Amino acid sequence: MRIRPTASLLALAAACAAATPAAASAKDATVTIGAPFARHAGERAPFDAAGVPAVRLGKPIPAGYVLVGRKVTIDRGTAGSSGAVLLLRCPAGKTARTLGFTGANAPTYIGLHSYAGHKEVRVAVWSPPRDPVSTGVSYVVCR
Repeated sequence: MRIRPTASLLALAAACAAATPAAASAKDATVTIGAPFARHAGERAPFDAAGVPAVRLGKPIPAGYVLVGRKVTIDRGTAGSSGAVLLLRCPAGKTARTLGFTGANAPTYIGLHSYAGHKEVRVAVWSPPRDPVSTGVSYVVCR
């Protein structure tokens, strides 16, 4: 059974809404998603890329690979959980191989569809319950 991204988005939105009690004095949650940026061959990889042994933490990114990232900051406010969906797009001629993230208290994320081989990846991010503010970078590894 294949779940369409729209159904996943509706389920995520419903879960976030159910976990957020309405309160007049509650501080609103805020989500900030930065502009896309790229790390190219020769730069140091910021994480071990699952399923891509050529991309390893602290090692130079090999020729042919590009890591496209977006910084995400989620402030849950006082109302509870919060999340968003962001788009990661590979440069022309490249497709997605895997996902990765950095940040000690990075937002939790998940790819919303089978992304390997696609030019674009939609990623759902939400705040972990242990941190009122979470910041990290979500990446797609492209080749």
